[in-house]
Amino acid sequence: MKKRRRLRAESFKKRIIFIKGVSEGAIKSGLDVYYAYPMTPATNVISELAEKQIENNILVLELESEIAVINSAIGSAITGAKAMIGTSGGGFDLMTEALSLVGMAEVPLVIYLASRPGPSTGVATYTAQGDLSMALHAGHGEFNRVVVAPGDPKEAEELTSQAFYFSQKFKIPVIVLSDKHLAECFYTLEEKGTITASKKSTSLKRYNSYEQDEFGSATEDPEKIKKNVLQRINIGKEIEKEVGKFKEYSVYGKKDSSNVIVSFGSTKGAVVDAIKGLNCVFVQILYLEPFQKDIKKYFKDKNVILVENNATGQLGKLIAEKTGFFIPENNKILRFDGRPFLADELREEIQKRLKWIVNKN
Repeated sequence: MKKRRRLRAESFKKRIIFIKGVSEGAIKSGLDVYYAYPMTPATNVISELAEKQIENNILVLELESEIAVINSAIGSAITGAKAMIGTSGGGFDLMTEALSLVGMAEVPLVIYLASRPGPSTGVATYTAQGDLSMALHAGHGEFNRVVVAPGDPKEAEELTSQAFYFSQKFKIPVIVLSDKHLAECFYTLEEKGTITASKKSTSLKRYNSYEQDEFGSATEDPEKIKKNVLQRINIGKEIEKEVGKFKEYSVYGKKDSSNVIVSFGSTKGAVVDAIKGLNCVFVQILYLEPFQKDIKKYFKDKNVILVENNATGQLGKLIAEKTGFFIPENNKILRFDGRPFLADELREEIQKRLKWIVNKN
């Protein structure tokens, strides 16, 4: 009996409970300062970082508004600090003008965006994936960004560290997209996340919101404006190449199956459980911007089923935009009642689509 208990205890020790993927990834990436105005479901990160700020030499500040949060972070970042902010959809709305400043002034900034049902206050304490399009397109003008979407705490830790890597290397905003289901659930994992090292790259120079000349002064010269725009386009191409060095999507299930489930973020766990024993392959998108166009190889001549926690299939629209592949309406499994997918219910919905596909053919 004692031996059996000892074996159980040793087995339990091998399992690491991660509920702090984003905050742990930020700390291990050398975070210097974190600003936030509390907003469900992003609040847990500021709480977790505040608990550890002294031992990790981090400054954690709660400010009076989301506008103050992003502007303070910009100020910290341009003086050389690794800066990060956190909010939910309504708070991110208020940050979009300053987000464009980040893109223009080339400021390295990591943004944690934890979604909940909208629009407006919506259902403040439930979950949704309705902020994908906003994360991809918020801000005016054209500027570079990276958007990543972890599906569990291990990926949250890894992708947060990659967010710091890209923000520092290319001096851009990087958005870590989450939601309440991922932000506040308990997970049991056996592997620690892999941390990507990043070096501080901020230059002490003049920063402003205007197009600039070589001295950092505002300019309206058409040639200098054109040069700056082309430079941002070239940096975007470099970002795409660099992203190719990382895992941009994950594949689960029967990889040679003609039935493809595609999704992103916190739906991962339910999808992985739902397809067990089914003739399906699951493609989980990790990098939403830049988007891996070669992923369409999984869609060509396949029966593709979309799973999303929103009402309009925003990932499906992104896939159509980037690859030209349109997912049939009958193959979209969308949940938008504020609740996450449950594996058994999702399995039934997937099986319905598989039967529909068979009958169609």
